Amino acid sequence: MTETSDEEQLAVQSQFGPYRVEGVIARGGMGEILRAYDTRHDRIVALKLLAPHLAADQEFRERFKREAHAAGRLSEPHVIPIHGYGEIDGRLYLDMRLVEGEDLGARLNAHGPMHPNDVVHVIEQVAQALDAAHAARVVHRDVKPSNVLLGAGGFAYLVDFGIAASIQDATSRTSGSVTMGTLAYMAPERFGDAPSDHRVDVYSLACVLYQCLTGAKPYGVTSTEALIYAHLNREPPKPSETMPGVPQEFDRVVANGMAKNAADRYATAGELAAAARRALRTTAPLGAAGVEPERRRSRWPVALAAVGAVAAVAGVAAAVVTLQPEPTDGQAMPVPRPAPTTTPSSSTTAPPTTSSAPPTSASPVAEAPTSAAPAPPPPSEPPKTTTSRPPYEAKICKSISYQGKARGTGCFDADGDFIAAKDTFKDGFWIKTRSETDYHHTAECRDTNSEGDYVQCKLQLRSEGSMRIMVELWDGSKKLADTPWTRFTPIGK
Repeated sequence: MTETSDEEQLAVQSQFGPYRVEGVIARGGMGEILRAYDTRHDRIVALKLLAPHLAADQEFRERFKREAHAAGRLSEPHVIPIHGYGEIDGRLYLDMRLVEGEDLGARLNAHGPMHPNDVVHVIEQVAQALDAAHAARVVHRDVKPSNVLLGAGGFAYLVDFGIAASIQDATSRTSGSVTMGTLAYMAPERFGDAPSDHRVDVYSLACVLYQCLTGAKPYGVTSTEALIYAHLNREPPKPSETMPGVPQEFDRVVANGMAKNAADRYATAGELAAAARRALRTTAPLGAAGVEPERRRSRWPVALAAVGAVAAVAGVAAAVVTLQPEPTDGQAMPVPRPAPTTTPSSSTTAPPTTSSAPPTSASPVAEAPTSAAPAPPPPSEPPKTTTSRPPYEAKICKSISYQGKARGTGCFDADGDFIAAKDTFKDGFWIKTRSETDYHHTAECRDTNSEGDYVQCKLQLRSEGSMRIMVELWDGSKKLADTPWTRFTPIGK
C-alpha cells in the first residue's frame, strides 16, 4: 500500500483548526492552497498552507510572521486582503479572500502578447499596488506575470508578495537553488551583496511590461548563468525589435525601468506606469480600417487563491479550472497582435441611475449616406423618406450614483475621438466607461484612482459612424451598478 503524504492526508481531512476544508485549489513544492469555510467568520476563504519543513526554519518563521503582518495592513484595492495568519498543528498558514480569475502568466502562455492598451492598463494597476506597499516599507521582490491575477473586468491584483522571496531565501540556504521563473525578472543588485530597495520591484515590473508587449521573457535565454550574465551586463531588450508593431516609444520605458544602476531607474512603479501611458498616447491605436479587433477571453474561469498583501504571503500560485462555461459576451480571444480589452459601452445625458440591471441591447442605428444626396424619385412615384441622422454633439457625458452619492462620470469626446472616465468619490471603488459604435467597435476606459483629472482613452473611429456609452461602478472584481446605454450620437460632423 502506498504511503500517504502529509499533503494528501490534509487534502482529505475535513477540518484544519477552525477551517472546514472543501477542496484543493492548487499544490506546489512549497505548499498548497485550499478552498475552506471559516467557521469563526462564516465565509469561504483561500487557505494557503506552507510546506511543513518551512515551519522548522526558525529564521523563516520569524520573517513570515513579520511580513504577513505588514502585508495584512495594506488596503490598496489591487492587493487581495489577508484575513489572518499563524500556525496550526505545525503548519504555517495564510487566510485570504478567494478570487475568481486567471493569472497574467497563463494569459500570455495561452494567447501571446497583449495589445499595448491592455498592457498599460495592467501595468498601471500593478504599479498602484507596488507603490502602496513601498509606502508601507514593504518590498514584493518577486514581481512576475504569474503573480498578477486578472479578475473580472480586467481588474488586476498583485499576489504572492514577499513570502515567495522568503521561501527562496530559505531554500537557497539549504540547496542553493533559485527558481528560473524568478531569475528572469530579477534586478542586477540582487545577485550580489550590495543593499537593495524597492527599486528591485521597478526593475521586475519593467520586465513584465516587456513580456506583455512581446510575449517573451527578457533576453531570451534559459540557463541560469546566461540569465545572470544578461541582467548584469547586456543592454535591456527593445520590445519594438522583438515584436514588430510595438511602438518604439516603449523601448525607452523598458530601458529606463531595467537600468543596471537602480539610481537610473524610475523612482517609483507609478513613474514607470505613467511613462508607459505617455508612450501609448504618442502612438496611433493599432487595428485595421479604424476597427480594433476584439480580444478573446478564456472560456473557463480559473479560481485563483491569491496572497494579496505586499510582502508576505505564501509562495504557491493557486489555479483550478472550474467546470462551468463562462459567457463570452460576444468577445473574441486574443491574437498575436490583439486589440485593447473591450466590452460594450454607451453614453447619455439622462439623469444618473443606480440600477444594477444589465443594459438593454439596442440595434445599431441605420445612417443615411453623407457623401451624396439620394436621387429624386421618378415623377410617377411618390416621394420616399430617408432616415434622419441624430444631431452632432461634440461631447456627451453620463454620471453614475450609488447609495445616494455621486460616484463618477464617463464621457465621449467626438472632436478628440476619445472616451474618458473619472472616479469622483474616494471609497475604494472604481469607474469604467464603456463604448460601442453602430459598426460594433467596442472599447472601455477605467479610472481606478479617485485623484486627478479624467482618464482619457484614445480611439480610432470612423467619422461616418455613431457612438454610445454607459458607465459602470465596480468594487474590485464585482460590478455594483451601471447606467443605461445612451442613444447613438454621430462621431463626426
